[in-house]
Amino acid sequence: MKTMKKSRVVTDANIIFGKARIKGTRISVEQFLSCLSAGWSEKKITEEFGITSEDIHSVIEYSNDLLKRTQIVKLKNFMLIPNSVKA
Repeated sequence: MKTMKKSRVVTDANIIFGKARIKGTRISVEQFLSCLSAGWSEKKITEEFGITSEDIHSVIEYSNDLLKRTQIVKLKNFMLIPNSVKA
């Protein structure tokens, strides 16, 4: 598997609420993945958003790395108390 030398995925708290996005654009990783899961082809994505094949592969690699680092933790006897409820 080819490793990307420099990720094209960046974050900035002042751009699209700090969501991960493709560098130089306002296209979030979330938006990209939604299009991909809706069946858009690589060609359609590059044409619609004006991004490169490298951008697409970088987003996929970013998403894969994020999933690899995600851990599901089962908490026993856990209760979430909303902020509006005072103890």
